[in-house]
Amino acid sequence: MELKDILKQAAGLTVEGNINQAVALLKSGLREHPGNSELVYALAKCHEKSKQFGAAQALYANLKKDDGTMPGKVAVGLANSLLGQNRFADALKVYTPVLKAQPDHIEALLGVARCAEGQGRLDDAKKLLKKIPQQHHNAVPVIYQRGRVLVAEKQYDQAVELLEKNTDRPDPHGDSIDLWIEALKASKRELYLREKLEQYVEKYPQRPEYVFGLGLTCARAGDIGNGRDYLTRALELLPNHYRVYYELAVLERQSGNIDESRALLEKVLELKPDHTAALRTYGNDHKYQYGDSVFVNLNREAAKITTMSDVEQMQLHYALGKAFDDVGELDTAFSHYAVGGAKKRKQDPYKEQTSGRMFGLMQKIVNKEWIDLTNQPGCESETPVFILGMPRSGTSLMEQILSSHPDIYGAGELKLMTSAIENVSVNQRRIKLGDVEGAFDYDLDATFAQRGQWYADTINGLTDKPYKRVVDKMPGNFNFVGLIHAFLPKARIIHSRRHPVETCLSCYRILFAEGHQWTYDLGTLGRYYRRYWDLMEHWRSEFPGAMYEVRYEDNVADVEGQARALIDHLGLDWNDGCLDFYNTDRPVKTASASQVRKPIYTTSTNRWRKYEKFLKPLLDEIGDIVESYEAEIAHLIEK
Repeated sequence: MELKDILKQAAGLTVEGNINQAVALLKSGLREHPGNSELVYALAKCHEKSKQFGAAQALYANLKKDDGTMPGKVAVGLANSLLGQNRFADALKVYTPVLKAQPDHIEALLGVARCAEGQGRLDDAKKLLKKIPQQHHNAVPVIYQRGRVLVAEKQYDQAVELLEKNTDRPDPHGDSIDLWIEALKASKRELYLREKLEQYVEKYPQRPEYVFGLGLTCARAGDIGNGRDYLTRALELLPNHYRVYYELAVLERQSGNIDESRALLEKVLELKPDHTAALRTYGNDHKYQYGDSVFVNLNREAAKITTMSDVEQMQLHYALGKAFDDVGELDTAFSHYAVGGAKKRKQDPYKEQTSGRMFGLMQKIVNKEWIDLTNQPGCESETPVFILGMPRSGTSLMEQILSSHPDIYGAGELKLMTSAIENVSVNQRRIKLGDVEGAFDYDLDATFAQRGQWYADTINGLTDKPYKRVVDKMPGNFNFVGLIHAFLPKARIIHSRRHPVETCLSCYRILFAEGHQWTYDLGTLGRYYRRYWDLMEHWRSEFPGAMYEVRYEDNVADVEGQARALIDHLGLDWNDGCLDFYNTDRPVKTASASQVRKPIYTTSTNRWRKYEKFLKPLLDEIGDIVESYEAEIAHLIEK
């Protein structure tokens, strides 16, 4: 095929969104025209568009003139690829000469502004954006970068208004849609987000970006049916797109369709073998063995880890940690967990002092004496059930058992109690939880009963029919036991407990979808656990009988006995479906999505010992707590 025809066809495929076909065509062309710079540049551009920045970088770097200089467009492509990997300092070194030669080079100006924003220099980013001529202010990439700065400044409403210039158009900008969704979620405007996406889908029914965005939004909100429908429709509009396949795989995993999820993940990895999130997610339900094809592929991609972005590297380290853990190479596994955790902490820092102050504040000001002095009644609803405790302590399993009862609805991890609590008056102080949208205006100073009633009404609105009990399985509600008891004195509060090291170790080896920043360092994790332990002791002391406490080890040892006692505590009649919990069809969005689909099996409660040599920073913080807990379950520990 003639060179010009190859380039023309590849350009057409790229415009249509068929990047994989364009890449295949260009690679075929390079076999006919080895080393042709136009083909190499077009291939690099395709990799850049599909966010395979490491591959793009390698190609751009080789596109040099004989005298060692690079054309401006190649230099910008190289800088963009470095920028895509968040290598801001390296990208700046390449952008700078371009701007020196062409001070009004729009793409380079935007790139340097993105570097400044990425490095936290927001004022510099804004100054650079002001240098862009007025006639370009409504250009898609300019709007996108201005939106990024606004989001970084947490000016979410302004960001949304601006970004909608890029989203509300027949040819929407994909990255702008992602950023727009992020801004709306950060500002707690999920309802507006869904309504707007529904409008876009109706207005532009053939645009996969909108259909995909709506499907993803529904899925993340727990609306599995609509999420599946819209994501499937997006796949019809955009065949063989790895990102749509991946989100469908996550949705099916949440729905308990593990085999279907695995098949979809295999399709993702067929289309994009270096999709690190898919590699990690697939490994969650795969028992690695030496020589199996999944392990071979994982190690093949690991060889390219230095060409990946920080986020991709983080995902891959957790995938490798799980793989080497499975085959018994624990030293290697824990090296990967440590590196992955360090990258996660850098990306999403944990404010340990702020967290510690909140723990201390709860213990200091929320007590029975204060509640009695307020002389405030709470809401009398018996519908709410709270399952709380540390993550990975058995909360998902307990919710799955309860949700198998016809009178109980499992609502998952709800972020509602923090909204009910926000700005409540406690001991002449107003509780401020941070980035939380309060259910009540500050000036109203809502009563306990009003806050409890709002919560009860809200959870009742989540169901399609009346249920006697609705379960909120947000583990972090353990911070608020005293306030929950004040707002909803008849609500059942269930504290799920598990061996401290088993709990912490399980947290440490997981890359959580959001939050839990304290899990990525063993010492930090240990200090968090101690604060949790002390706070739970405070709640027991101040509000005796408010919590029904269940040990995970007891659940494993006597499933039926523990389940019957729990149902009785909720004031309901027994139902045999509670023992068939692993067949209950309901979405599970936590890291336990696959575990709760299996019958409970008895395993050693002492299995953490094989990891003991790696856990010194953790054990230094909680060693005495471990001894105390093991004394409680001495009859269950296998020696």
